[in-house]
This record gives sequence, structure tokens and C-alpha cells, in this order.
Amino acid sequence: MKVLNLGSAEIEKALISPASVFDIPSEVVESKALAKLLKIEILKRWELDARALLRATEENMGGGETSQIDAVNDALSELDPDGEAFADFGKAPTKL
Repeated sequence: MKVLNLGSAEIEKALISPASVFDIPSEVVESKALAKLLKIEILKRWELDARALLRATEENMGGGETSQIDAVNDALSELDPDGEAFADFGKAPTKL
């Protein structure tokens, strides 16, 4: 984990850019400082970032970093196996 103590500032930062606080998605799952719904929200935001990176890579605009989409999906499945929490999160179209 990039940040050892998760205070309100670090949690706010994780909601904006999860990868700036956590090295891998499973660290979100293992965090004792976060409630389950907050973990899911952070992972959903990480999923949006990972999908954006995949789109950029498909369009030859990637910056060399690898998407963690599989690790994010595994972490989400562990916390929310039925995918019911935040079911409508990120449903807006991202591409025309």
C-alpha cells in the first residue's frame, strides 16, 4: 500500500484516484479502515479508470501502464458477488 494510514484525506484521494493510494485492488478488500460499501465504491472507480486505460490502449494512446481490470473485477466479486451494490454506477455512455 502506498499510504500506511487511511485518514479522511487519504480516503478522499482514493475515491478520486484509487491507484494513488493502493498498489493493487486486493489491498482495498483487505483494508480494515474502510466499510464494505466504501471499498466497493473505490473499486468501482478503479474499474472506470481501468476501462478508460483499456480504451486508450485500443486507440493506440496508452502510456505503457497496464490495466488492472481483472484484479479489480476479482476484488469486486469478492466483496459483492451478486453485483448488486452500486448497480448503476458508471452506466453513462463513455463513447459515441
